[in-house]
Amino acid sequence: MKLFKVLFAVLAFASSSASQATVITYQGSSVLNNGITMSPLQARTAWQGALFSYTIDTIFGATGTGVAGITTAAGNTYKNTGNGSNISINNTSALGAVPAIGGSRNGASRISFDVFFSSPVNAVGFDVLDNDGGGMQLILTNAITGVETLFNFTSSSGSGHSEFFGVVFDPTYFVSALRVGGTDPGGITTWDNFTFGIGQQAVDSCVQNPSQPQCANVSVSEPVSVALFGLGLIGMTLRRRVKQ
Repeated sequence: MKLFKVLFAVLAFASSSASQATVITYQGSSVLNNGITMSPLQARTAWQGALFSYTIDTIFGATGTGVAGITTAAGNTYKNTGNGSNISINNTSALGAVPAIGGSRNGASRISFDVFFSSPVNAVGFDVLDNDGGGMQLILTNAITGVETLFNFTSSSGSGHSEFFGVVFDPTYFVSALRVGGTDPGGITTWDNFTFGIGQQAVDSCVQNPSQPQCANVSVSEPVSVALFGLGLIGMTLRRRVKQ
């Protein structure tokens, strides 16, 4: 599994003037150019392989509008940012089962919308259709400090492509909201399968030091806790035998 992650992971460091959060980024496209070497499925599989747990929001049960907020059965809320672009519930099935989030630029510099999570997350990923070689900008808000981190992706050149974008933050960084900005030259883009979760490294860090502030957002299942406790006992037993 470790070899699999190394082979597929694409490392990148992103920061803003207000933040120095380190992330691992994953990107895939149905057309390989602009330095992209993975398909959307390969990139998503590699990204999910770095996580302890995750939930896929298929936009199932979506209600509402981009102005007031689109709420889904997964508990996420998707809302316009007020820059002139807008999003709506879209019945396209190009990225999976209907519905999806459809965005229209309407003359704005980018199709921009906010995603609010029901609880802080350490990793996010999503599928995109037809970004037409534009950029994909992400702004994430630290759930503890409120500080924002900005970074950018470059889409594959051409139109009609499907892509995957995913990030995993360092173990101490959890986000409460995500602002997505797509600079599709054509002005119409579709998003689906928003996936959010907790990285394995974040869980490992909290098992070792549960008093860290972000660990209030980490829930380790009982079987895992029991297994970790068992490993600890084995380690203590081995140490005693060595001393004897």
